[in-house]
Amino acid sequence: MDRRIWQGLTRVDGVPADDRGLAYGDGLFETVRVSAGRPVLMERHWARLSAGCARLGIPELPFWHDALDDFLAGRGDGVVKLLVTRGGGGRGYLPPADVAPVFMLGWHALPDYPAEYGESGIAAGHCQLTLATQPALAGIKHLNRLEQVLLRRELAAQPDCAEAVVLDGEGRVVEGVFSNIFLVRDGVLITPDLSRCGVRGVLRDALLDAAAAAGLPWRVGDVGPADCRDADEWFFCNSVYGIWPVRRWGERAWRPGPMTRQCQAMISAWFRPA
Repeated sequence: MDRRIWQGLTRVDGVPADDRGLAYGDGLFETVRVSAGRPVLMERHWARLSAGCARLGIPELPFWHDALDDFLAGRGDGVVKLLVTRGGGGRGYLPPADVAPVFMLGWHALPDYPAEYGESGIAAGHCQLTLATQPALAGIKHLNRLEQVLLRRELAAQPDCAEAVVLDGEGRVVEGVFSNIFLVRDGVLITPDLSRCGVRGVLRDALLDAAAAAGLPWRVGDVGPADCRDADEWFFCNSVYGIWPVRRWGERAWRPGPMTRQCQAMISAWFRPA
């Protein structure tokens, strides 16, 4: 894998052994779809990374933007991962007053998902592990991802399912294992509230803005498993693969509905080369 790493302003060969991202998950990341060398929805990715740095108190260095542009020069289609840690800090939870954040860029091939996932939909599973509630970390893509590691193992044990519904400890639907969730009921686009836990996906937020601009009714609020079961249509989405309609969950089956297709049409231009 092609990778570049900086500690503070200095290009380095590797992550320092005392890095707080390794020791405590003290950092953030973004996973960005790249189309013909162009990062998709990059302004939103930068905004979420910046918000995460502010939330965690990690200094954001201006050269990161130019470093990404240089890293992507001459690239085609793929995925770039941006990773930020607070940097070195020794033993103990309290971070040092002066830090040199680590910034890492990595290049990856696009996941080889079947085209039918977006065309005819997927079978969705259900995970037993629930997400812990922590509003201080909700929304951002911090490096504390052990919940997702365990959830991904649960999903792998359901080989017929491409994604799965994840709940919080109170039984509310939060998201998928690596996606956000949208439901359609009575012509209204609905997505779960993520103020307690979960990741505010950049495609999720961009789609809400696009729906508002198109005059589509939408709502962010609490969603339960029964809402998924009784939905007229629903789908998973993330900024790498786009939108996957749900065709089966448990005993119920669906066909990709008109609002799902309208949402797919709205986002399609974002994934095309400029």
